[in-house]
Amino acid sequence: MIKHTLQIFLIAITSIILLSFSYNNRDFQTECVKIENDGYITIKIWNPKKGSKYKSVHARKNAIYAILFSGVSGGKACSTQLPILNKPEFIDNFKRIEKNFFSKKGKWSSFTRSANSETTLSDNIEDKKCKIYEVSISKNELRKYLEEQKIIKSLTNSF
Repeated sequence: MIKHTLQIFLIAITSIILLSFSYNNRDFQTECVKIENDGYITIKIWNPKKGSKYKSVHARKNAIYAILFSGVSGGKACSTQLPILNKPEFIDNFKRIEKNFFSKKGKWSSFTRSANSETTLSDNIEDKKCKIYEVSISKNELRKYLEEQKIIKSLTNSF
């Protein structure tokens, strides 16, 4: 029990540290909407600073970034999702492909299914002028890709 609590604490601390070293200004906010049986996770994502100027492509890229580095806060229909890159060694490994991965024609886009503009407002949004997107991400395929690239270890190999 203590070992499990310590692991969760270390993951939380690592996530907080990572937020301060993000590749972009992490001005976006996320909320988990649903987790599907086919390995997709759908999240709401918005950027209060950009408001209505927040673009779909940025929402999709930021959603991938959140799944990788910061995790996604829980919502009414799903629990909080911890980041895939939850160990310093995984983050270091990802640095070698990060630039190409997030480039204009990078692999990141193949892991998102959609970025639909939301018409309903989240309870968490104070500025009603924000553009909100629902983005679906294939978390399972993203994890598989990272395993193939030797960025992370498979879940069965991590114990």
